[in-house]
Amino acid sequence: MSKISIIIPIYNTEAYLPRCIESVLGQTYGDWELLLIDDGSTDRSGSICDRYAGLDARIRVIHNQNQGPAASRENGIKNSLGDLIMFVDSDDWLDREMLLVMKEQMETSGAGMVCCLYQDVKENGKAMHPYAFQEACIECRNAWECMYQIHHTRYLTGALWGKLYRRELFESIDFCKNVTIGEDYSMIVQLAEKAGYVRMISRELYFRFVRKGSISHGGYTKRHRKAFDNYMRLRLRLLEEYPEIASDIIAFHTEYEMAVITAMCRNDCYDKKVITKLKNDLRENMKNTLGHAGIPPYMKGCAVLIAYAHPVFIFLFRILYHLTGR
Repeated sequence: MSKISIIIPIYNTEAYLPRCIESVLGQTYGDWELLLIDDGSTDRSGSICDRYAGLDARIRVIHNQNQGPAASRENGIKNSLGDLIMFVDSDDWLDREMLLVMKEQMETSGAGMVCCLYQDVKENGKAMHPYAFQEACIECRNAWECMYQIHHTRYLTGALWGKLYRRELFESIDFCKNVTIGEDYSMIVQLAEKAGYVRMISRELYFRFVRKGSISHGGYTKRHRKAFDNYMRLRLRLLEEYPEIASDIIAFHTEYEMAVITAMCRNDCYDKKVITKLKNDLRENMKNTLGHAGIPPYMKGCAVLIAYAHPVFIFLFRILYHLTGR
């Protein structure tokens, strides 16, 4: 039996945290420990953690000053005891069989990382099924195949949740603690390269809660500038090491980088230096963007507007944001 260490970074999610913890308590596989990393929450999240720790000896709580999710994950691993590691976001929840299924898949395959499908669940209860595939499983036998599945098919997502890892993968990993947006993707690239063999299964075992107010739906801050610079550095490294999928890497990063200017539009906070870098990069790669089959048509149109008429894009996005809140 392999102990699974489940690590949940927590910051001000009191409304959702009990559902998340209860989904761990309800697992059919019982050899787990739960590390609740309270990252300086100012709401009742910390007291909720303490209450659950008093109910089950498998739950431990670590209270930190606010450092960001990457530092919380690293702290969780340092204090964990399991051979296997799993991350969960504090507003999400698990299928009751997730631990059992993921562990069995890892043990039968010998993979260093096992990934499952997930559902996006909106606040109104509507569920969506991103990146579903028909095969029972997809196997990546080396780092190149992992990078292909991340950047071409995108079945191997850039999120740390929805995956089970062997503990040794985290040795000498850069947790990207100075980056608090997009750090998941940077870590997944490293972990997939170290794992070598990664198995993805077609069962939806993770439920991601899509809500207003989360980091991915918030306005622009200095964290976005760091994330943008981090993406640019990582892209250069990936293009050098995986030139055969250069078009896919550029397309993948183009979409993620464009999210920076949409964040600016949400709170009317415009970083001129970042906008200039983004415009120049989009212009340089416009041929790839327009010709890449994986980029949706609306995204191609947005890229053209941002590259050559960014005030028009900002005006249109602001109207859409006020109408829909997205």
